Amino acid sequence: MRLIDRLGKKKEEGEKQRRDKKSDRSSKDEKEKEEDKEQIRKSSIVPEIDPTTKEAQLMSHPTNPNTSNSSQSIPVNPNDLEYLIGFKDFIFWLKLSGKFNPNEDKDELYNKYLEYRKLFHSRQCYTLFLQQKHQPWFVEKYYPSKEDHRNHLKLRGWNSKPRDFIEDLNSGAFDSVSFDKPPKDSNESTQTTPYTIQPPNHPQLFIKSIPPAIGRSKLESYFSQLDGFDYLALSDPQAVKRYHRTGWVSYKQGIDLDYYLKNQLSHPKIDTFTLYINKCDTPITTKAKVAPPISNTPDRLRQDLGNIKKLCTHLESTYNTISNNDLSINISQHISNAITKLNISDHTTRLKKELDLYILYLRNAFNTCYYSASIHDFKEELVRKSCIYYRNTANPPDNHEDAYDSHKSDNWMRHLDEKISSLIEPNFDYLACGGFDYDEQVTAVVSKLIKKEDENKFRCLECTKLFRATEFIEKHILNKHSEMIDVDKLDDIVAFNNYIRDPNRVNPLADLPACVNRRFPGAAIARQREAEKERERTEREKANRREYYEPGAYDRYNNERYDYDRDYERGMGHAVFKHKRPHEYNDEGGVKRFKSVGIPSWARNVPQHTLPPSYREAPSASANPASVNPRRIPPPPGAKVDPRAGGSSNTYEDLDTVAGGDDVELQY
Repeated sequence: MRLIDRLGKKKEEGEKQRRDKKSDRSSKDEKEKEEDKEQIRKSSIVPEIDPTTKEAQLMSHPTNPNTSNSSQSIPVNPNDLEYLIGFKDFIFWLKLSGKFNPNEDKDELYNKYLEYRKLFHSRQCYTLFLQQKHQPWFVEKYYPSKEDHRNHLKLRGWNSKPRDFIEDLNSGAFDSVSFDKPPKDSNESTQTTPYTIQPPNHPQLFIKSIPPAIGRSKLESYFSQLDGFDYLALSDPQAVKRYHRTGWVSYKQGIDLDYYLKNQLSHPKIDTFTLYINKCDTPITTKAKVAPPISNTPDRLRQDLGNIKKLCTHLESTYNTISNNDLSINISQHISNAITKLNISDHTTRLKKELDLYILYLRNAFNTCYYSASIHDFKEELVRKSCIYYRNTANPPDNHEDAYDSHKSDNWMRHLDEKISSLIEPNFDYLACGGFDYDEQVTAVVSKLIKKEDENKFRCLECTKLFRATEFIEKHILNKHSEMIDVDKLDDIVAFNNYIRDPNRVNPLADLPACVNRRFPGAAIARQREAEKERERTEREKANRREYYEPGAYDRYNNERYDYDRDYERGMGHAVFKHKRPHEYNDEGGVKRFKSVGIPSWARNVPQHTLPPSYREAPSASANPASVNPRRIPPPPGAKVDPRAGGSSNTYEDLDTVAGGDDVELQY
């Protein structure tokens, strides 16, 4: 009995232990389920992240359903990019940033895009300024330290030409002058108007190319060693020719240039650069420039006459200031007397004659072209820039077929008015053109030496003097304590404002990166140099690249067959396949876009579902990069064909051969 009781007791204890274990397992399972539910619930909540990170920008995007604040992040502003985006991308940015107005027509949107392009061009100009501000040509042309030297060159080039023109005008030498386009000769087959430039009446040498590192002072020192040196004229640098210039060295009468070219100038060399020079003794035939037909309308003639009078007054004031003459030059009264003597009855003809005399006065007296809005020191520079400018005598377009030409003419005249305004406007708006407000920059520079003690009391911290207004103490610091402030920064501001105001400034190339926040685009410049090196390397390896792609091979990146020889003849070469790849995988397993495919880089923080269909990634690209354009691996040698591959192996059986097996003889 006792044995039975012990066995029953052990059985009950075992059942109890099993029940406890089962209960523990069930409670553990329930606990795990609760933890899983809690984990799922937590995963559905948007985590708190740094608002400056990329994830924060994605979360706070207006189209993100997990956020209610849609104003925390917008796509990258195109004005913060180093390159220019297209019109469609600009409209796409307006839509994503909430600045798109569906009620605006396409012209209004395009005007906004033109404003963006104008600002981008000004940022490019600042990049060029940062690149070239230490070059001699830029310092000579724009920096305030060289202003006296520039005035000396103007006085040397203009000399007594204004008074000589007045004498010739009063004598009737210019009564027949006209800047209307001459009628075309029936024997001429060209569409352009030829113009012949006669050689100078004094000995002159032409310098074909001058590098930007060689300034005027070195050139004048070198060529003035020869007897009879008169002056040196230099053209503006050309960005497409690495900012090289051309020059003209003029000598006085009686100098034998042939002797100099054979002896002293046989191998002209400055620093490490060899100059290529020759003698200017033959006429040069070039083509004349022609203004659009709208320039011959009465309204436009009146407007040009008003503008050119203001420009003449400005140049005469400059000439009277730098020449220190007591007898000031004023051409308006002399031209009015000449027009009265001609006794012209037709109003339009009278307008043309008066305008033509002013145009000739600018060219002969001040080496200035009105229609080019260019002011030069010497005649050679004027002829190089604008040999002659005619007005087109054709009727202005007045029908729909010539609407495009009419639009071009309007733009041409608008640009001319802007250029003339930049020359004669005393209160020029530098900020509108991307320049600096000089007064604000001066205040920022001298503020560390100013202490405001009361409403109208400002004390200089250097000499403890007291002033009533800020303009007085700022002037005091600039004159008396210039060594305590950054004067070079102010000189840079003045130089850049002079450069941005110049209507004939050297414009940057289209592929020059634009600065961002007035900072040099070092990364973009480095990428540009690397791209140039890559292009050079590509040119050197053209012959070796043919072996990589055989004609008719399969391009796995574009799902198409290509012919290498055909593409190579089109100028694409091997590099075209590299840039045509739609995807490239980064270290994080994601997909990054090539800019050449069309996606703007400023949309890199925009969720994929907000992009246009042409910008969206492949559905499985992010999840499984290997699934996009997979590489087909060939089977190993000797492997059997998979029967599931589909199709059957077709073989050729020659029915005319002897059947297999033992040789037999047919009995007939």
